[in-house]
Amino acid sequence: MSEQPEPKPGLLDIQAYRGGVADAPGFAAPVKLSSNENCFGAPASAIQALIEQTKRLERYPDGAVMELRQALAQKHGLDVTRIVCGCGSDELLQLLGRSYLSAGDEVLFSAHGFLSYKLIALQNQAVPVMVPEDDLCANVSRMLAAV
Repeated sequence: MSEQPEPKPGLLDIQAYRGGVADAPGFAAPVKLSSNENCFGAPASAIQALIEQTKRLERYPDGAVMELRQALAQKHGLDVTRIVCGCGSDELLQLLGRSYLSAGDEVLFSAHGFLSYKLIALQNQAVPVMVPEDDLCANVSRMLAAV
């Protein structure tokens, strides 16, 4: 028995994520699309909203994101308890993986799909299964056949 805490099996074998390249030889200002970034910058209204929030930095943020969830529920006629917010899709996918994946479960993804699918599978001792694409497009029939 080790006196140090041990991570889950295989966790230390996962290669660290490296974001897409932000430069390209021969281009002064290439547009980076690999991380779903907005190449046009943040809207002025979003920048102003952020500036307004800096006036309240002494307040701890609402971890339940209740104000946003209530607004979304009201706008779309949903039950507020059915809405989950996170810091981007990656956090929500991580939560789903921790909640539903078990060792040996299979996670299907296409060759050029979101890299997080494979990483989340490995972090939860599930088996990542890459389904081949046709001309850089996910093949739904192949994915269904792989289930």
